[in-house]
Amino acid sequence: MAKTKTSRSGRLADQFEASQESFMRVVESLTNDQWRMRGRNTPGQRINDEDEARPLGVIAHHVAVNQDVIMSRIQAVLHDKPTPPVDFKEINAKHAFEYADTTKAEVLSVMRDTGRQIAKDLRAIPDEKLDMARELPSGKMTVQQRIERVLIGHMTSHRGSIEATIASD
Repeated sequence: MAKTKTSRSGRLADQFEASQESFMRVVESLTNDQWRMRGRNTPGQRINDEDEARPLGVIAHHVAVNQDVIMSRIQAVLHDKPTPPVDFKEINAKHAFEYADTTKAEVLSVMRDTGRQIAKDLRAIPDEKLDMARELPSGKMTVQQRIERVLIGHMTSHRGSIEATIASD
């Protein structure tokens, strides 16, 4: 049988799906008491110069709704559209207030709905476009790096925060 070459974007989509499945397993495992616990930083990480203190359910919802936001910013780069700077501290604080009562079912539903489309969109990116780069406040980053560090990395980092919190319980 001949070997088939997997595209880079296909491998990235596979990595995204694996990361999302892992995140969803952690979310599904949370008890009602854990869902309301205040989060802790992922060991060795401090994001946006702030400490994690949102309830775990809010963190999970934040990840779920921001996957689509992150992917839309990746799509903007692919289509040479602007990606204006964002005040993450302000957005995260507003989100935490507005979704303080989010449920596990809501989070998992959003993740399933957006995850399928994001994986499909990732697979559709021509490999040569993964090398497109854009200057950001944090430095130059390619589309592939945005997928790995921002789309997948955001989810992985917050999974680490949730796991660190429940491990300290």
